[in-house]
Amino acid sequence: MKNYFTSIIVIFLAVFVTNTSSAQLVTSGDDDGSDGTLRQEIADTPAGGEITFGVLVTNVTLNSELVIDKELTITGGLLGVTIDADENGRVFNITDGLVTLNDLTITNGLEEDGGAIYIIDADLIINDSNITNSEANGPSGSGGGIFVDTGASLTVNDSEISGNQANRAGGGIEDNSNNGLNIILNNVNLDNNNAGVDPATGNPGNGGGLHITGAGDAEITGGTVNGNSAELQGGGLWNGTGNMTVDGTTVDGNSAEGDEATDGGGGIYNSGGTLEVLNGATITNNIADGTSGSGGGIFNDEGTLTVNDSEISNNESSRAGGGIEHNSANGGSIMLDTVTMEGNSTASNPGNGGALHISGPGDSMIMDSTISNNTADLEGGGLWNGSGTMTVDGTTLDGNTASGNMADEGGGGIYNNEGTLNVQGATITGNIADGTSGSGGGILNNLGTLTVSSSTISGNTAVRAGGGIEENSVAGNTVTLNNVDLDGNVADSNPGNGGALHISGPGNVDITDGSVTNNTASREGGGLWNSVGTMTIDGVLIDGNTAEGNEAHDGGAGVFNNGGTLTIINETEITNNLATGTSASGGGILSTDGSVNITESILDSNSANRAGGAIEIIDGNLIIDDSELTANDVNGGAGTANPGNGGAIHVTGMSGIINIDESDILNNEAANEGGGLWNQSGTAMNVNTSTVASNSAPDGGGIYNNGGMLEFRASTLSNNSATANSGGGLNNDSGSATILRSTVSGNDSAADGGGIYNNDEMDVNAVTITLNTAVGEGGGIEAESVVSIKNTIVADNTAANGQDVSGSFSSNGYNLIGNDDNDEFPEASNDIEGIAPNLGPLQDNGGLTFTHELLSGSEGIDDGDPADTFVDQRNFSLVGNRDIGSYERGGVLGVNNVEAISTSTIYPNPTNGIFTIEVADSVSGKVSVTIVTVTGKVVKQTTVETGANQINLSGMAAGMYIVNVQTENASTSHKLLLSK
Repeated sequence: MKNYFTSIIVIFLAVFVTNTSSAQLVTSGDDDGSDGTLRQEIADTPAGGEITFGVLVTNVTLNSELVIDKELTITGGLLGVTIDADENGRVFNITDGLVTLNDLTITNGLEEDGGAIYIIDADLIINDSNITNSEANGPSGSGGGIFVDTGASLTVNDSEISGNQANRAGGGIEDNSNNGLNIILNNVNLDNNNAGVDPATGNPGNGGGLHITGAGDAEITGGTVNGNSAELQGGGLWNGTGNMTVDGTTVDGNSAEGDEATDGGGGIYNSGGTLEVLNGATITNNIADGTSGSGGGIFNDEGTLTVNDSEISNNESSRAGGGIEHNSANGGSIMLDTVTMEGNSTASNPGNGGALHISGPGDSMIMDSTISNNTADLEGGGLWNGSGTMTVDGTTLDGNTASGNMADEGGGGIYNNEGTLNVQGATITGNIADGTSGSGGGILNNLGTLTVSSSTISGNTAVRAGGGIEENSVAGNTVTLNNVDLDGNVADSNPGNGGALHISGPGNVDITDGSVTNNTASREGGGLWNSVGTMTIDGVLIDGNTAEGNEAHDGGAGVFNNGGTLTIINETEITNNLATGTSASGGGILSTDGSVNITESILDSNSANRAGGAIEIIDGNLIIDDSELTANDVNGGAGTANPGNGGAIHVTGMSGIINIDESDILNNEAANEGGGLWNQSGTAMNVNTSTVASNSAPDGGGIYNNGGMLEFRASTLSNNSATANSGGGLNNDSGSATILRSTVSGNDSAADGGGIYNNDEMDVNAVTITLNTAVGEGGGIEAESVVSIKNTIVADNTAANGQDVSGSFSSNGYNLIGNDDNDEFPEASNDIEGIAPNLGPLQDNGGLTFTHELLSGSEGIDDGDPADTFVDQRNFSLVGNRDIGSYERGGVLGVNNVEAISTSTIYPNPTNGIFTIEVADSVSGKVSVTIVTVTGKVVKQTTVETGANQINLSGMAAGMYIVNVQTENASTSHKLLLSK
């Protein structure tokens, strides 16, 4: 045992000798001014010297502050030294020189400013030390731990500043040094300090951990800023007009209690300066809990904020900006790059911007970031933009919620309030607007400008409208969506309009490329819902959307147009959409009191229960050009037909104009009437240069006219079926029908009128009606009311009674009637009866629609009315006298009319992949062949020679194509069916 104590004494003596050889030594913990006390050693040590402590001195209790006015180093030693002011004033008052404090605990200071340490016109470095439990108790006392005054600087390394308090500002540190880089904190724990919160007296109470007055700069690297509180602003940190950098620091659990909208910043408050948060910093669990406190994590007040590669999570505010509030009334900007903002929330006063809120015209940029699971009681669960420009680039917004109850509240992912919102390369998914009438599950654009490009908006939900996007628009504004995928969004039940996109008001929207798929609306517009503005859809896939409304005016599973102008162009595909409500209409499109223009597009396999498998029009206008409506139905595809009218198109109301040009209505089905088209009283429906083929319904397999005005010109009505009643091709139940320069072929009826059934007014001129079949009467035409016909072939049809014609007719002459077995047709002197017409098969004979060629020797050749010189169905002009029917033998195209090229033929047609095009030997020069879809897309180009040329279409989708054949001075076209 004696040897052990001897060893300890030797060690102590060694340390003592070493210390005394290089520094002044404190040997007493008293403060009576005697030799060996810290106070005396400070006085005795020359400038530039160092003071250390004997190993037995671990605590120094002061009677008053220690003044240092020279360069000096004080080192606590291996066991550490506590310098305790015992509330008899502060510990150090440093007025000159470079002072370094090492391995010390400085505690229980009490002074008006700088409770533990005050620095003026000096530089202080603190290493491996603790500044604790000190107080700046003046009415405006600042710097509970340290006050850095003018001309001073502070560097703290690997230390702790905790449990300090001040009444005015800077519970831990106050910097009043004004200019330059004056505060450097490296791996410092700045924790549990208090500015102005009881028991302190807030005056005002800013910067619980650190407060910067003026333009001084601060660099904070590593360490923590945790558990600090401020009565007004900046629970953790408060920056003035200088530059503050927070690098890899944890800012957690701080609070700011100010009640005004400009108060808050639970973690950090930036008052007009430049704040950079970077390199893995975390701003978490902070709160701005005053009545209107904002910026739970960060409040940027008219300053510049940059956050890079950091996390801002689980912060809270009362008014706005659970994660960040940016008050930009007089300027400032925000840049967030590779930032995670998760689980932030803003409460109910009003509760805007769960992750980020922008007040005023400030601009913001959010890049390559993740905004997830944030909540706002009113608007903008993720982001809320004011009147400035917000750009969201390469960012994911996921699982955010906004709970406002009004129709213009919501925006689960983003709310844009009269500003400019640009979203590019982003993913907006799983966000919710769950208030009573909350709108815009993904985005709510309120009277602002919205552009979204190359982004995905999916799986979002809104209670009222706009599961993906709600546009609360103003006249003249245009929403632009370019290459955006809107998928799986839901508009719930109050009322539930616009599963993917809903437009309120007169604004416009342009949608180019991209897709609208698998969205659902509880009432109208499963995919898109347009108001009174103009919606343009250009090259978009609209597929698999559902509208669930039960009323006759509900539906529009793909698109709903409420009094606006809807333009659909450039290979847009509207497919597989379902209007599933009890009496829902318009599987693809429902338009009420508006105008719809469709060009070079496809509507395929859409379904509704009441009417309009592809399109329902209520008191509005519809133009369809160069498009396909195929395989749509009101025959159970969406549920239960009720009643099921207009497999492709149905018209409701008493006013409207429907124009269908150069289009195909194919393979559609209705459970009741109008397998292809259904027209209503008061509406003019014009079908031009189109094909209505292979449609079916119990009544009016191809077309059903219910009191409207129908014109069918230069078109083909073929292979349609009335499966229970009358009018295999056309049932004109009431209203007027005019059929000109057209072909009615191969239709069938389970009752009367295999080709045509007429019960009101009908005029037929230059039409070929052949190969139709009726189980009952009138294989070609059943005329319950008078049908007036001229220049028309009605022959080679089949029926139990009245093989070609049955009923009441008025002849205007120049007709060829094959069989008038009931002697009901009033034959004029220039009519031909009882003669076979000698027709070729229904095929491509040039032009855009199939026709029956008049073969050599046909009685119909040159026996039409010579006074009628209009072109035939194919747009071929006359050669000699007019022929009877829709086909002019020897006719040539009115444009580029060179007979040789017009006689080119293709076979077999339909083809399963390889067909032959035959060019007459008399054609000279290069012959080019271009094959295009019905929407105008070129799919194959080649050159051929005279004679027979094989062309291989393997790999191309089944459907209808246009084959354009052209020489230098002539051209013609053929329609080709490709089957698989």
